[in-house]
Amino acid sequence: MQTPGYRPIIQGDAPVLVITPHTGTAIPDDLLRHPAWLPVQGRVADPAGMLLHEAAQRADATLVAAHYHPCVIDFNVAADNRSLTPSLSRQGLCRTHTSRGEALYESGAELNADEVEARVQRYWRPFHARIDEQIERLRAMHENVVLLVSHASFWLSPYRLQHGDLDYNIGSHRGEACDRRLVSALTDAARAQGRSWVVNGKIADCFAAQHYGRPDEGIHAIEVEVAGRWRADCTAQLDSPTPESTEPGFDAVLAALDAAVRHLSRARAV
Repeated sequence: MQTPGYRPIIQGDAPVLVITPHTGTAIPDDLLRHPAWLPVQGRVADPAGMLLHEAAQRADATLVAAHYHPCVIDFNVAADNRSLTPSLSRQGLCRTHTSRGEALYESGAELNADEVEARVQRYWRPFHARIDEQIERLRAMHENVVLLVSHASFWLSPYRLQHGDLDYNIGSHRGEACDRRLVSALTDAARAQGRSWVVNGKIADCFAAQHYGRPDEGIHAIEVEVAGRWRADCTAQLDSPTPESTEPGFDAVLAALDAAVRHLSRARAV
């Protein structure tokens, strides 16, 4: 039976839906015939998102997480971004190169448009259908819900610049995808932990916030990319032999978002 593009859905009752499109590490069997895919299997692109999985369950949040590595298909790219030109194929829906610039397909066996379409139908559409289902379920329970989308879009690019990056990049489609008070809750949580951040910088216009954010309908979407020192801390924790250690930052982030979205609903009810 075909493995879906997402991990088993974790359903919570809080008004927070955590989405991690770049935490997948698996590679489909048919791609493993290409030798370059073998070292990609198991490679972690979004260590912060991996830690966010556990924090989401502790916070009674709902979780939709990717199963396959984002080089296979990027769930935070629009399905119609399918260009196979050398420039876009490195950063688009289905990558032809890793973040290290390594070619994933040998000469004569290059990725083609039919395979991209097959992955869209097999993985991308079901992944986003699960998100739509969870939004509908949570909206039936809450006046407002917030989607927190953790990803590693710029880390996945071979052209990434990591030196001196801020710890936390926050995107809200330039303020159109969510109520600004929810962004303030995130920046306040970052400040309390001594983390640096930027709002609507390099991830101002990523796919999920544009696609899902409808604040007038009670659906708020915020994208986050953990970088710099915070990403390094997350990677070190994943590599730690002491699993009892935790990253308290994500518990604080989810608690702040939960409180802010509940307050938003109460304020609108008055």
